[in-house]
Amino acid sequence: MSKLIRLEIAFWLLTAFLMGLLVQDAFSSSQGSWLAGCLLLIPTLTLQKGIAWALDFSGLKRIVRLFLVGVSSLYLAYLAIAFVYWYFLGFNSNYFEKSIINPILLWVIMGFFTGLNFFLFRKKAESNTTPETISFYSNRKLVSLKAEEIVFIESLGEYTSVQLKNGQSLKNGVKISEWTNRLPKFLRVHRSFLINPDFAIYKGQEIELNGEFTIPISRSYKELTKEYFLKE
Repeated sequence: MSKLIRLEIAFWLLTAFLMGLLVQDAFSSSQGSWLAGCLLLIPTLTLQKGIAWALDFSGLKRIVRLFLVGVSSLYLAYLAIAFVYWYFLGFNSNYFEKSIINPILLWVIMGFFTGLNFFLFRKKAESNTTPETISFYSNRKLVSLKAEEIVFIESLGEYTSVQLKNGQSLKNGVKISEWTNRLPKFLRVHRSFLINPDFAIYKGQEIELNGEFTIPISRSYKELTKEYFLKE
């Protein structure tokens, strides 16, 4: 187990402890608040993973997915609280009002620890990962691959298609402008195409890729493309 993973496990254990402190007034015993803190890790991790999933989309789809993630995490948080309420208080009506924690407070608590985890560990993870390795969602599955496996990326309106050298095509919700930022070594030759120069043969008005694809060069990118390949 790497040092980074051990540190992240320690972070979530500390998070459970701190969340138990934050909700202790809602329960009559310290055991109840500590169990609530541990169980609240489930919706917090759901929120963390869900936000990462939603951000791979754009526009209205991103907003809808963020909304669904927020509602789902809140639902799981209340299930956790209800379980503790039943287990330790037996649905005692005297503690009912205290046990119903403000949903805004729950979102703030979970959002804070989600953001803190991102700040502390995501940047470190990215620094330990080579830029050639990227991850994105395709058909609701997380895909991780190396940039050298990608031949080109084509914009298809609301979606983009990642064409791999093995012939596989992966449809996803990442905009081509975002792909341009993620893959700085790739070359934009058209508003709809981002290519891997390692697979490219420059032919004046078009680009041949991997010996089987032909990509047009638009007027807007003609000079930049020509300059790039003449330098090679």
